[in-house]
Amino acid sequence: MSAVELAPGAEKNAFASMMATLIRQNLDDHPSRDKAIKAAKGRASIEVTDLGIDVTFVFDRERVVVYDGVRGIPDVRLRAPAEVVMATSNMEPGPFGLPDPRGETNRKVWEALREGRLEIVGALRSPLLFAALGRLLAVR
Repeated sequence: MSAVELAPGAEKNAFASMMATLIRQNLDDHPSRDKAIKAAKGRASIEVTDLGIDVTFVFDRERVVVYDGVRGIPDVRLRAPAEVVMATSNMEPGPFGLPDPRGETNRKVWEALREGRLEIVGALRSPLLFAALGRLLAVR
């Protein structure tokens, strides 16, 4: 199984600690999600706009390291208020693992995207990284 690490100093960021714990728990509950780490290489950041909290995930196909703050230039970047960030972990899966458009949470996330409250940059340029992040943070 791939390693999930909290970078030195990241423990001071409760959100970074929570993200590392969530990924570990998801890998324990769904061992097949380990493939997401093995497929991904690059940096992804989540910026919680209303709380001023940022984390960066660095994937190297062997492990994912969670950092406090935005580190380097992320290949994939998500920016949203806490409510929307948390909702993305609860999106309802549909056929082929894609979001089910009938899901209530999914509709709320798409609405946030349309309204500009959720900004996603780099998903089309780095689809494996974007998919890996989504898969590892999904609680369903």
